[in-house]
Amino acid sequence: MKAGLSVLLVIAMGFLCLSYGDPLRQNLLSPCKAFSFSVEEERELGERVFREVEKQMEVIRVPSVQDYIHGLGRRLIASADTSPFPIRFFPLKQPEPNAFAIPGGRIFVTSGLIRLVESEDELAGVMSHEIAHVVRRHIAQRIEVSKRITIATLAGVLAGMFVGGTEGGAILTGSLALGESEKLRYTRENESEADRLGLAYVTRAGYDGRNMISFLRKIYQRTRSESAFPSYLSTHPGVPSRISYLETLMGGLPDMTGSDRSSDDLKSVQLRLLIVDEGPLESLDHFNELLKMRPDDADALFGRALVQKEMGRVKESIEDLKRAHVLKPADPQILKELGYAFIRVGRVNEGVRALERSRSLSENDSETLYYLGQGYQAQKRFDLAIESYLKARELSGDPPVLDRSLGSAYKEKGEIARSHFYYGLYFKKRGMAKYARFHFEKARDLWDQDSQEREEVLRELEQLKR
Repeated sequence: MKAGLSVLLVIAMGFLCLSYGDPLRQNLLSPCKAFSFSVEEERELGERVFREVEKQMEVIRVPSVQDYIHGLGRRLIASADTSPFPIRFFPLKQPEPNAFAIPGGRIFVTSGLIRLVESEDELAGVMSHEIAHVVRRHIAQRIEVSKRITIATLAGVLAGMFVGGTEGGAILTGSLALGESEKLRYTRENESEADRLGLAYVTRAGYDGRNMISFLRKIYQRTRSESAFPSYLSTHPGVPSRISYLETLMGGLPDMTGSDRSSDDLKSVQLRLLIVDEGPLESLDHFNELLKMRPDDADALFGRALVQKEMGRVKESIEDLKRAHVLKPADPQILKELGYAFIRVGRVNEGVRALERSRSLSENDSETLYYLGQGYQAQKRFDLAIESYLKARELSGDPPVLDRSLGSAYKEKGEIARSHFYYGLYFKKRGMAKYARFHFEKARDLWDQDSQEREEVLRELEQLKR
């Protein structure tokens, strides 16, 4: 697209009007008529849809997978237009490739899609497209034509649309739901806008936007080689026209030759997701077959080590990790797993050294910091353990296991009030209000009357009453 060329897109019921220029140079979102479906209503709907999706699909809680998706997402969001909602990313256990945004800013990417991409550029392109759907509130536009049904019904309809397959069919019951699902699907204009903005976002973030086309071609070709219709094509229709539109936009892109990357982090995540999707026994057979053909395949050794870790075969895991480390000495994921395995068998000093090396190579890996905290705690270096846990907590969305670890480390250090506080947070997040209240009350009684910490624990106790 030449600089200065503008395209007028008239979208859904006249509720949105935009003037576009060069996708890489213009970032103007023209004022237009406001939605009658408010941001707050969309946020409420998003909470309901999220609960419905969680009933039907499994969110992957593997920290290294979550860290990777969150880190890539943060990089793309920093290059995107301002969103009306906080944008959050969730990997889903589903072998069928799909990615979708639900109301309120949550974006899901399936394990099948992450395993299908050949580079980080391809994955970044998919995620940027979804970010654009959130930024432009495309779902809200479609909801404008469906105001005659309730938010609760909308939640079920949207979840059914996005989940797809037999699970989606279970949600989409009745003629009303089926009829409304057709109204709520993205229009051609929605998809074109998401592609245009997604291309701008991914390029600003330093990725090669041409990989958006390579992925779309790949997913479209699956319709010819497989009987099952890929979910990504049902939630993102009009792929041939999207490819044509993107090819037109690509004319305005700078030369990015050589920017395509297939990072070690992505490979590691794909190996972990293979195990998630296939299970340990089938994955073990897979890696054993690879190693018969290529005994020095570091990725296959790493994959087999992950399976052995899951099966409790820690010593065998260590041997594979040591061989993989020789082949790829600067791989932080191999060092991380090797360090944790050493700690598990009591070789704490070796484990800490490996984990410190891993942290120096990948400082924002929350799982490395969590394992390192365990190593420091075993060495009685409590300040370092607490520092590692707190940093991991900051990076990983505050999972309960880190509150439990902080409670343990503070207890060993002798800071009993703070120990009770973190144990209280742990039980609160686990939904065990009785135990949470016990620990918060202990912390309250130990902290000084006018201390900031006591005020914080009083707020926690007040929340438990609601």
